[in-house]
Amino acid sequence: MTTFLQNFKDSSQEFKNVRSLVTAALLIALHTVLAYFVSFQVTPSLRISVSFLANVVTGAMFGPVVGFICGGVGDIVQFVIKPTGPYFWGWTINAALAGLIYGAFLYKKFPRKGKVFDIAFFIRVVLVLVIDTLLVNVLLGTYWVHVMYGKGFAFYLTTRFMKNIIQLPVNIILTYYVLYFVRVIKEKIE
Repeated sequence: MTTFLQNFKDSSQEFKNVRSLVTAALLIALHTVLAYFVSFQVTPSLRISVSFLANVVTGAMFGPVVGFICGGVGDIVQFVIKPTGPYFWGWTINAALAGLIYGAFLYKKFPRKGKVFDIAFFIRVVLVLVIDTLLVNVLLGTYWVHVMYGKGFAFYLTTRFMKNIIQLPVNIILTYYVLYFVRVIKEKIE
């Protein structure tokens, strides 16, 4: 438990590091670019995007506090540049909570050096994305759609659940290999 709490303290210290701030800002910009060029609006209440990967990297590199703030800021910047309907603060909360979850469980955790496939890290990624998918995307996201559009919660729950469960394996593989390449890049830089 102390390591978990220490991660929050260490993450808040990242704001004192200029290199961390610049990298986090670039990841927010990447989030916006991915949302702009690699997202598809399926229905008014259903969108497929890979912009979450920038939040994953932010959380893994800088922890839960920076992940939370950058997730929220990234959502606002994304909305300002490419609005996909009216602004709703619930989606900003979702993005911030996702950044918090990624940071809380992936901070300074990457696949082990010398391993292209690290099973222990892969299991960690699966657990983190299942938590994010079920709690943030499915439950909380469904509630926000219900609040915005007024139809029954169960009506949206089935659609959102199916979309997220179908997309989950792809998200897991993308997340694992993006974090693998981030580790490789970090090794070359440092």
